[in-house]
Amino acid sequence: MIRTIPLSLLAAALFLPCLTRAETAAERLMQATLKVFNPDSTATGFLLLDAAPDATRTNVILVTAGHALQKAKGDHVLLVCRVKDFQGAWQRHDHKVVIRQGTNALWTCHPSQDVAVIRCALPPHARFEALPQAALAAEAQAASAGMTIGSRLFYVGYPHRTEANSAGFPLFREGVVSGYPLFPSALYPAFLFSASTFAGDSGAPVALADAGLETPLIIGLVTTRTQQNDKLNSAEWDITFKRDMDLGSILHAGFILETLRLLK
Repeated sequence: MIRTIPLSLLAAALFLPCLTRAETAAERLMQATLKVFNPDSTATGFLLLDAAPDATRTNVILVTAGHALQKAKGDHVLLVCRVKDFQGAWQRHDHKVVIRQGTNALWTCHPSQDVAVIRCALPPHARFEALPQAALAAEAQAASAGMTIGSRLFYVGYPHRTEANSAGFPLFREGVVSGYPLFPSALYPAFLFSASTFAGDSGAPVALADAGLETPLIIGLVTTRTQQNDKLNSAEWDITFKRDMDLGSILHAGFILETLRLLK
């Protein structure tokens, strides 16, 4: 017997909730992370729930590196969002987010650290995870979770603008804490970790791998990579060889929390 699908169910399927709950902490971080694209500055950003009383499910806060928005030219960036088609396949969907009105920046930067946040509205059919702000580890929480030298970390980003697939998902990678000391963050706002980081990874969220939580414990975001520069000189030319040292710099998540408190 052939059954037809009621129009009411078909209409409901077209307007599935934009939030999508993943199964693991790594998957949740993956679905909360988007590419922030601009011809002059491409980076990684991740989404937090907007706690404003009038915020809807598509109202989110984008977190990224401050220099990514400062270097972007023009009045907007593109967020590489994702949608699902009728067969359940993921598809890429570029969404414009205005970051300037004339010369007036619409984002909020930390006064001394390389992190920025901006409110934005995503398209109603986008599929994403906006993490609670409680996912950001304040200094005391990071310390009590046991973060120290050798702690395992995972992070998701877009190295050299690379996407995992045509749907625009980021790449999952791992590393370990290398720098010391880590605390207090007021004296040591950033620390090194052993991992391959490249242009495009700026703003990538970094989480503690052994937290054992359903929600990722974000301990910071990637701000810089480390390179070794070797120069060869002659009377007629100069050549510089740049080699990545598989070291990145992580800004403590406490500074993201401070920036959120400055957001109007």
